[in-house]
Amino acid sequence: MAPILMATVGLTAASAAAAAPESAAAPVFTDDFTTGLSRWRALTGALTEWTGTTAEFPYVSIDTRTQPSGRYITPVTPVGLPDAYELRTRVRVDAASDSPAVSVLTDFREPYAVTQNNFAAQLTGWSGVQISAPVTQTVCRGPAPVRQGEWHEMVIRRANNITVVEIDAQRVAVVTAPAAGGTIGLGVYHARASFAAVAVTALPTVPADHPTTASGCSWTEPGEPEVDQPILVNQSGYNLGQVKRFTAPRAVDGEQFRIIDAAGNVRHEGTVRGQVGDFTDFDPAEPGPYTVEVQGAAGTGRSDPFGIGADWIERVSYRRAVQFMTDVRCYYGDFSRMVYGGTDPQNCYLGVGWRDSHQMSFELPSLIDMYLANPSAFAQIKDPEARYVGLPVQLPADTPEIVRLIHWAVEVYLGGRVNHTLLKEQLAAFLYAYPYLADYIPHSVYERARDYLFPIWDDPAKDRFAWYDTTPHTADLLQVYTQMGSGKGELPPGHSVWPNVMMYEVAKREGRADAERYLATAKAQATWLIGNLDVADPTVTKGQRQGEYHLVTGLARLLLSHRDQAPPGTRDFIRRWAEVVAERSANLWDFRKYSADRWTIPSFTGGGSASDPNETGNVAGFAAPALAAAQVLGDDPLAARLRQIAVAHVDNVFGRNPTGRHASYRGPTEQWGFEGVERGWYSEFQGGAGRLQGARGVLDGSPKNGQYPYNPGVGNIGHSEGWVTFNTAWNETLAWRAVDTTTVRVVDTAGGPLDRVPEGSRASVRLTAPLNLDPAALDRGELEVRVGDRAPQRLGAVQDGLNTTTYTAELDLAALGATLGDTVTVSYGLGYFARQVTVTVAAPLCAGREPTIIGTDGPDRLVGTAGADVIAGRGGDDVVVGLGGDDVICGGGGADRLVGGPGGATLLGGPGPDVVVGGPGDDRLHGGADRDVVVGGGGTDQIDQDGPDA
Repeated sequence: MAPILMATVGLTAASAAAAAPESAAAPVFTDDFTTGLSRWRALTGALTEWTGTTAEFPYVSIDTRTQPSGRYITPVTPVGLPDAYELRTRVRVDAASDSPAVSVLTDFREPYAVTQNNFAAQLTGWSGVQISAPVTQTVCRGPAPVRQGEWHEMVIRRANNITVVEIDAQRVAVVTAPAAGGTIGLGVYHARASFAAVAVTALPTVPADHPTTASGCSWTEPGEPEVDQPILVNQSGYNLGQVKRFTAPRAVDGEQFRIIDAAGNVRHEGTVRGQVGDFTDFDPAEPGPYTVEVQGAAGTGRSDPFGIGADWIERVSYRRAVQFMTDVRCYYGDFSRMVYGGTDPQNCYLGVGWRDSHQMSFELPSLIDMYLANPSAFAQIKDPEARYVGLPVQLPADTPEIVRLIHWAVEVYLGGRVNHTLLKEQLAAFLYAYPYLADYIPHSVYERARDYLFPIWDDPAKDRFAWYDTTPHTADLLQVYTQMGSGKGELPPGHSVWPNVMMYEVAKREGRADAERYLATAKAQATWLIGNLDVADPTVTKGQRQGEYHLVTGLARLLLSHRDQAPPGTRDFIRRWAEVVAERSANLWDFRKYSADRWTIPSFTGGGSASDPNETGNVAGFAAPALAAAQVLGDDPLAARLRQIAVAHVDNVFGRNPTGRHASYRGPTEQWGFEGVERGWYSEFQGGAGRLQGARGVLDGSPKNGQYPYNPGVGNIGHSEGWVTFNTAWNETLAWRAVDTTTVRVVDTAGGPLDRVPEGSRASVRLTAPLNLDPAALDRGELEVRVGDRAPQRLGAVQDGLNTTTYTAELDLAALGATLGDTVTVSYGLGYFARQVTVTVAAPLCAGREPTIIGTDGPDRLVGTAGADVIAGRGGDDVVVGLGGDDVICGGGGADRLVGGPGGATLLGGPGPDVVVGGPGDDRLHGGADRDVVVGGGGTDQIDQDGPDA
């Protein structure tokens, strides 16, 4: 960060003149606010809204965050600016609300109306500058070296009809000057800000370095300083039991690395290969912090500190993912103000339900996927203070926030009568998922959505709503799409496969006669994709930017959920995609490149930059298709490499990239960012259609082509701008990460898997899922258990210990009413993301063994075979007779008669009054809990009146 130069903050009138350039004439105007605002008058609002402070130095402040309009002041006596001048002041921005602007006005001419005849240098929050002429008309905007709560020196220098704006001696804007003359002013809109001394001096000559042409708002942050041995890691942390890798761009193969804890102890050692260090097998009991140290030919380097813990990434990301979706809604959650069409630049520009969302953001399915993948985690995240005003149906404030967001989307889309291809697909996700949301959202909402969507599914019209809809197509979703969108991501291949499968499932549930046509369309679309797309062509894959995931996830879901309907070659197509991914990820970042000779996507229409567009959504969303493909590939070794690459792209978001920066500009902050992040992105885009500055969890930027493979000195190049479409791709990554790590098992006391459980007994259910949202407490998960086709019941699982990834529940067959022959299914996750295990209820064990011959609940006569049998009675008064072999015979609950055969038998009476008679062999005879008759036979018998339970 540039120096603040605080030594001259408290300028007096005399010192201001002294601080001016040597060539400057006498000051035109100076005021150090020693006497407050006695020399100023209010143009808007009242002068009393401003306050003066004379603490370490004099300055004036105002807070307009809740005011509907800005507050502006100007000197009582107009300044009378010359053709060439320099204005110096100090500015501090302490807090901001929506679309802030802290303005210094020059060339302010009569009639002294803020919206007319002025030049405004504006700080738009804490990372950007905007030049307007007048205040309401933007000339340019761009990044700037501004930080919250810090004083910054601002200089406005005009000469030769060119105006330069500098902040902390760094040139942030060069623009054509407006008409000369007039006075100056200060203004604050939607911010709490302060101004220190203001000094204006005339320039008798043009400064030697003054530019001659306008170049706009073109400041870029200086590049990172050169480091002998840089080590780039996930700055926040890594998950226990999962891939852990770092990049050391200047390390040599064979050089050693060490993992060091906060006390300086070496906890793990390894070797760098291909500039990558792998410490996946380091799973410490303590969360850290840890650092990586590499000593080698380039020198000694240490990484940023990071943590290692159960579900670390999910713990620091889930809440932010939901909060972002809350913060970025159109009209900030006030449905009563909703005006459709995306024409409101303040509240809902270029969007329907979310600001700047266009039609291609897939907000609703991304929220549903997160919820279905990990319902117990997302059900915990609530935001009762979030605004939901004027909706047709109002959900309680303590409803899980993700459910409120899902409901918001449905109401907004129905209210706008959306009919664009991709918006209809979004509503299909709600119809599919509704049974899992029915506890929260009234059935009437589902009925309205169902009755609206089915009639228009094959309607070709798509006039509500779309932006950048540059690929010609119709909205008839029963067609096979042969079109493919651009790098904007406006029509990604495969977009309609899974929505048609979901409509098939809904149609079946509703008993519709046309259900099969939706599944047939999905199959036909998949057949076309497999037969016509070349996954080695980057325009098909990475070139779809944030929309890439639809192709592979759609095909994978079709294959995994309807294997008999997936066209032949589906798995091979997905595997070929995975092979290309692995080939293009063989580099020091494990980063899937665009092509053999380019790292990131090239320019495209609407990309925001001629040479280096922002591909944040592709990086953030890449794990979704990678993990979907891994699910399809099963135990294929390629699946393990896909998981490595998927984690690497998450790590890229968190700083394991050539810039060493997190994708969020405000990533290091507690209020908006992510735990453990040291350095955020270079800048955040100010204003724009989305107005995302101040949104929690926004992803602003990603490394550009010129920054790869490792060029830290190039600084903040290319275009950076957050977008809801990028964050929804991140939502899909979070969903598929949950699915890929979730397992459900029924286990015995040693942890071994069971597929049969004796009637009336108990077993343990072991759940593995990313539920560790509170590292200081034992978290819980809620499973579903179903006996046969009966209604599901809920089963609570408790974390096995702090910082563990497993949860245990007790499966009590008697309490469930599960009897011999029943199947019991235990699952976690919902719908197509459910992970489940099924066990069969077996007969009660007989002396620790499963019976080979078993009675019914009535009176039975059970006779063994010539071999060694395990024979068990059940509820009635049974007669059980062994024949040949060493038999094990157990009575049931009635008054049983047990007779051993010629072998060495074990006979155990049950809880009733039994008669137990040995045979000619060496028998072990045990009565049960009641009054029994136990009689030995011809052998050497062991007789026990009570004995063990059968």
